[in-house]
Amino acid sequence: MNTTQSDRWQVEVERRLSQGVELEFTQAQFARTVEAAPDDVGLKIFLDGLVGATSAERHEVYRCPMAPCARLLPAGMANTVCPFCQADFEQEGVTAEVEPVYRLVGEGSRDIRWLIVIHGMNSRAKWQEAFSWEIANRLSYSAPVLIYKYGWATIDVFARWLHDRLARRLGERMRIAIAEAQKSRLPDRPDIIAHSFGTLLLSRVLENPEFADLKFGRIITAASIVRPDFDWDRLIAQGRVEAVLNHVGGQDRAVPFAQYAIPGAGPGGKVGYLAASTLNVRAEEYGHSGFFLPENLGAAISRHGLWQAFLTRPLARFRPVGAFVAEADWRPAPLVVRMCTRTLAYGVFWVLAPFSWVRRKIDP
Repeated sequence: MNTTQSDRWQVEVERRLSQGVELEFTQAQFARTVEAAPDDVGLKIFLDGLVGATSAERHEVYRCPMAPCARLLPAGMANTVCPFCQADFEQEGVTAEVEPVYRLVGEGSRDIRWLIVIHGMNSRAKWQEAFSWEIANRLSYSAPVLIYKYGWATIDVFARWLHDRLARRLGERMRIAIAEAQKSRLPDRPDIIAHSFGTLLLSRVLENPEFADLKFGRIITAASIVRPDFDWDRLIAQGRVEAVLNHVGGQDRAVPFAQYAIPGAGPGGKVGYLAASTLNVRAEEYGHSGFFLPENLGAAISRHGLWQAFLTRPLARFRPVGAFVAEADWRPAPLVVRMCTRTLAYGVFWVLAPFSWVRRKIDP
């Protein structure tokens, strides 16, 4: 076994571990992938070395000895009748062939069983209609998608009490959707994709004791206006949330100003999240809504795209391009500044409230 071969084989091992796929295999199966001979002695030494280093486990399986069949036998049927070719081993005077099987020690991939998507302010864009179609066509399986539309959010964003009302509606809709999913034998933990103002509403649901029973799988926030110091670590430790990916737009001009007008908001989609258990990834060329441009959305949920990988792969080895650690010294803008700008925004709220009400009636 030469170094070049060993390095190539190790690359294949790392690929399987990082994607959580094809963790169990025979030597012949692995050999086909790395273009080696099925009985390559060096490959056997390499695989046994993984076992010795506790990077893999080895156990024995039995194969039908009849040449036309040669299929792996179910457990407990090594010395009886082959369930595939019906050969009686005793009558044929043969015994099942013993073959070692290796299993890499690592987490397997997960399925995207269903999704809830929470849009941002006034984002009745084409991506909403295209999203389910993209998911169905770009992923290797079908995943039901609930796109939650809370209507037009305009001056609502200036008032905390209106946030709470919108968040309560969102939480109630989530609870109904989860109950319906359970009836369809889907998991009770949907994965979440939230954008802009939708990220803030999601954080409100997670903070509200009324919805403490709701639990979620993996969460993706894009152009987040959640505060960088939001306690994601606690939610993950409590089992409320499995994992969080914060997708940051390097050219986002809206997120940095959110804290000056929107109560409780912050530049999570610019600074990143401080929680150690979250993953921040920056896309330098993206603006505030760049995540949902057709070409970017398609890339994100393609086979090796960032969102698809985050939602399906083991996260212990997940290190995407653009990952960064948020600066721990982040502090919100001075309270006096935020109070002044929010007071101005609240004044605008009362001036425009009647017009906003009319707009909702005309275009709900």
